[in-house]
Amino acid sequence: MTSHSKEVTIDLLKKNLKIIQRTDFFNFSLDSLLVSEFLSLTRGVKKIVDLGTGNGAIPLFLSKKTKAKIVGIELQEVSANLAERNITLNHLEEQVTIIKDDMKNWKSHFEQYSQDAVICNPPFFKVNGNEELFNDLEQLTIARHETTITLNDIVEIASGLLKDKGYFSLVHRADRAIDIIMAMKRYSIEPKKIQFCHSSKEKNAKIILIEGIKFGKEGCKILPVFITHKELPETGYSDELLNLFK
Repeated sequence: MTSHSKEVTIDLLKKNLKIIQRTDFFNFSLDSLLVSEFLSLTRGVKKIVDLGTGNGAIPLFLSKKTKAKIVGIELQEVSANLAERNITLNHLEEQVTIIKDDMKNWKSHFEQYSQDAVICNPPFFKVNGNEELFNDLEQLTIARHETTITLNDIVEIASGLLKDKGYFSLVHRADRAIDIIMAMKRYSIEPKKIQFCHSSKEKNAKIILIEGIKFGKEGCKILPVFITHKELPETGYSDELLNLFK
């Protein structure tokens, strides 16, 4: 796999990790870091699947927190190739595997009910005849809009992968909260903890982090809000966010 003129390699701040990205493909974002920190990594979590891994940012972050085996599955060949190179770049070949395939074909790669945890940073936007909002680059449209996979599909796949009492963690737009909860309930994943992320105290939540347990008991904790940026007149990321990079 050769390099491309649009490739850049960056340091993931204080994580002692590097990641290769392409400026014409979906890049690492804070959402990947937030959901990686949100996933419950109990002693029993030995096998994790990242649905739609992109260039492998979530497995990279998780590798700093767990010794569990991690599999990332990615539809787009360019992104999957970047993910493989990022795993090699960070010497994680023994822990992380990348599968180039549509996540809808998960049964070709995994046994049903075999995983301890599933994590996902999915496309956020529904497709409701709003094609004018699509990106000029097809690969970015696929990453951001539900053109090849829907929220319902993702939750159904996660449920099929998870063992009894396995964890499913998701980062999404806050305005999709009801859709997410309904889909999780539909596929026997009980929401157990929720956290809303705001860019500042004065602004509405942009992001929701939500985790459920397969066949879990009822009862959900709403965690304190997470503020991602400093309050004006200061600028930059909040101390709370920067602590996640340590």
